[in-house]
Amino acid sequence: MRQSGVRVFLLIVFLTLLPSSIVSAQEKTLFWNRYDVTITVQKNGDMLVEETEQITFTGGSFHFGFRAIPLDRVESLSNIQVFEQQGDRLVAYRESNSGAEYTFQLSTNDKNERVIYWYFPYTENSTHTYVIRYVVKGGLRIYDGGDQVWWKAVPSDRNFPVRSSQVKVILPSTFNPDQLVYTNYGADATSYVPNGSTVIFTAENISGGDELEVRVQFPHGVVTANPPSWQAADDARRASIEKWGPVFNIGFLVLGLLLIFGGPLGLYALWYLRGRDAPAGIVSDYITEPPSDLPPGVAGTLVDESADMEDILATLIDLARRGALQIEEVNEKGFLGIGSGRDFIYHLKDKNVAATPFERTLLNKIFGRSKTERRLSDLKEKFYTAVPKMQEQLYTDVVKRGFFPVSPKRTRSLYMGLGVAALVLSGVVGMLLFVLTIDYSVMAICPTIGLVVTSIGLIILGRNMPRKTRKGAEEAARWNAFKNYLENITKYTGVEEAQEQFDKYLPYAIAFGIEKAYIRQFDSVKDTMPAPGWYGYPGWYGYGHGGHGGRGSAGMGDVGGGAPGPLAGSGRTPSLSDASRGMGSSLSAMSAGLGSMLSSASRTFTSAPSSSSGGGFSGGGGFSGGGGGGGSAGFG
Repeated sequence: MRQSGVRVFLLIVFLTLLPSSIVSAQEKTLFWNRYDVTITVQKNGDMLVEETEQITFTGGSFHFGFRAIPLDRVESLSNIQVFEQQGDRLVAYRESNSGAEYTFQLSTNDKNERVIYWYFPYTENSTHTYVIRYVVKGGLRIYDGGDQVWWKAVPSDRNFPVRSSQVKVILPSTFNPDQLVYTNYGADATSYVPNGSTVIFTAENISGGDELEVRVQFPHGVVTANPPSWQAADDARRASIEKWGPVFNIGFLVLGLLLIFGGPLGLYALWYLRGRDAPAGIVSDYITEPPSDLPPGVAGTLVDESADMEDILATLIDLARRGALQIEEVNEKGFLGIGSGRDFIYHLKDKNVAATPFERTLLNKIFGRSKTERRLSDLKEKFYTAVPKMQEQLYTDVVKRGFFPVSPKRTRSLYMGLGVAALVLSGVVGMLLFVLTIDYSVMAICPTIGLVVTSIGLIILGRNMPRKTRKGAEEAARWNAFKNYLENITKYTGVEEAQEQFDKYLPYAIAFGIEKAYIRQFDSVKDTMPAPGWYGYPGWYGYGHGGHGGRGSAGMGDVGGGAPGPLAGSGRTPSLSDASRGMGSSLSAMSAGLGSMLSSASRTFTSAPSSSSGGGFSGGGGFSGGGGGGGSAGFG
């Protein structure tokens, strides 16, 4: 048994440490201590490039390095060599496609880059220095006003930082310093001329994703090279960019501002013309009784233009109030008698009370064909299939009554769908603008931002686009006045006068989402106000003397009012204080009873089974990105 216990313990420790071990094994981190580049210009126009990369591997195990050099602004790369510095000597790598240690291989990828892979023994938590040498033919720009070395010495396509870099450009002759023009792009760097034949650039802390590009111009005629084959086309492209770039920038900026500010204005005009309800005329601030015989669920759908769970729950309470069912609250002990929970039992009394399709759907889903009682907990992951049907029936009802020309859901779906489609189209247009104009303008993002803002606005606006008919607008105005009354009974009427209607108006308060505020207003008369007869809770009325296995269902009186309820003979009349224990939060915070039942029913009715990402240069323009080099570098 001891050995088994030890094995189990070790297994648990292993499984606990395994995820972190895997993560640690997968994380690879490094930084460049140095990324130095020396560019030596030859008399024939070739450039000898030597890159010295001193790497510190800080996390994970590494076996190879790579360097990709673009070929679009060179005619060729040749004499590629790879070395590793070991002490005072350089160890040459052998070209081979075997992937063996101390070998390198060459290829050209689909980006038209020359890719160098070199392989070394697996290493970790160590520092190594690698040297790459190659000859660039046709990489020097040739102009009458001065020939130019223009080279991206430290590539931007890196995941890790470079702590320091020195780029040295050695010219084919010695010149007076005032004959040289030099600058750099990308990372901040300092530059100086130690002698007439060398220009040095130094930079520190070049972050991943940033580059260091250098440009040095020296007098024409020193080298014997002709302009490279790619230079004319590149100069023409850059001249076009210099000419049209500002035009594109201004155009995209203006278009973006028009869309950002004009789009929302257009959406407002759309709502005003197509979504705004017709004027309802003069309606009183409040109405003290329902303005018509609309069922609570229909009234709630009309007012907020949405058939939601509040309307379904309001229908449930209204059916109970009208005698279709009774609701019983039961307390149940927890597992092994520890703690307790609350459940609710629905008792079917008269199915014929249901007068509308959505009321019949509700009762049929709760009780089925033959049941006369059903626990709320039994409906979990079963009732949800009826919710869409009831919502459609409520929408059909408000359209049939002439309150809306078409279903509000259909209208919302239409405009929100258009908004989503416009958002997708905005992304496509943005990508196309970026690809087509990336060389001409940094402002291509502005129209895309405007389109995205307008598209999101259309999605948001879609919820407010259902438009009522004139009849619907007038009816909604009256029901809103009644809603205002329910929220402010103590302002318009004494609660003593209103308490007779408490039971009748409660379903409407639920449909309007103001049941907490509505019930709270009766707090001052809770000790004398009779409780609704359709709701029963433990201990309300001689609990345990009923006919349902001791649950006390006899505690619920007849809703019709003919026969005396179970409190008959008990010596007292149930007060609102008694009812508050079953109706939620002692009418103050709705934390128990009916409040709990509404919350539980909302979760249960919607529950479904779980199964159901510098000046002075001649030619070539005056901005960065015109040189060769660059590409990417990394290790794995």
